[in-house]
Amino acid sequence: MNIRKTCALLLALAMCLSLCACGAATKSADSAARYEMNMAAPMPMPAAQESFAAYDMKNMAYEEAGFASMNRAASTAAKGADESAAEAPEENPEKIIYSGDATVETTEFDRSIAALEKMIADEGGFIQSSSVNGNNYNDSSRGYASRRSASYTLRIPSEKFSALMTSLSDIGNVPYTHTYTENVTAEYYDVQARLKALQAQEARLLEMMELAETVEDIITIEDKLTDVRYRIDSFQSSLNNWDRRVAYSTLNITVKEVQVYTPEKLPQITYGEELRRAFTDAIKNTVQFFKDFLIFLVSAIPTLVILALLLLIFRPLLKKLADKLKTRREKRAEAKAAKKAKNQSKTVEGEKVE
Repeated sequence: MNIRKTCALLLALAMCLSLCACGAATKSADSAARYEMNMAAPMPMPAAQESFAAYDMKNMAYEEAGFASMNRAASTAAKGADESAAEAPEENPEKIIYSGDATVETTEFDRSIAALEKMIADEGGFIQSSSVNGNNYNDSSRGYASRRSASYTLRIPSEKFSALMTSLSDIGNVPYTHTYTENVTAEYYDVQARLKALQAQEARLLEMMELAETVEDIITIEDKLTDVRYRIDSFQSSLNNWDRRVAYSTLNITVKEVQVYTPEKLPQITYGEELRRAFTDAIKNTVQFFKDFLIFLVSAIPTLVILALLLLIFRPLLKKLADKLKTRREKRAEAKAAKKAKNQSKTVEGEKVE
């Protein structure tokens, strides 16, 4: 047993020395190669009876050395990149998330909606969610102009995002657009490196599980495996989410039906022109008010006729009820007056007796 422990410590010392030599290298290819070998090399396997505290300390030192070697290799590779490396395919491409908002005005609502959905299909995207507000029945029945609108949340392949944003002007006027970019390259590869280290740790724990001889050792290793696997699932979920958002950009589009497009640039007008427009708008609003009022009266004629007929039918009954109520009120007033006079007379007689 002592010989096994001695061998394990010697192997751990040899591993630390090799990692230090790897960090001292200056060429990018040599640094990356040494890091690959270090990560692939097996950790010294402690016996099942070895102290887990000592194993944790060695495992933490191993992971930190691995991260440091990776960062040094990446930094050296970035500084020493030459033309041949630039022509080679990029091993770690940038991870950029694109998203945007846009408003589209149209005088032909149905045609624009159909054109937009066809454009999405042609670009290989899909509609994540949508909602359409149709005509208002009351406004349509009175001859008012319709004001339909639609809202879309789209997922578009990232390489087609800019082309689709530019093509929106083909389906209507575009008074507003905004594009957002989020660079998650550093976070992505940091999580990816941590995931690889955790996967290597999981493999070592599984090997330890095969050598475990007591129930206590098995339970301790299972607890560590549970924690490592939970972190692996969390990191993998983050990477998958970033991959989806990088591959497919998000675009929020609002399509509005209008009578007149919003001008791209408002013309310069004089103060007199402003007064003339204000007076013209006031006249238009007044005319529109009386038009609406006339429409209201015409639509209310059937209701007014029915109310008038009901009033004629129930008028005699209403008159009788009013007379009865009036008679009751008079009787109550007379009774109160008589009672009041009686009380006053009793008061006067009492004063005379005294």
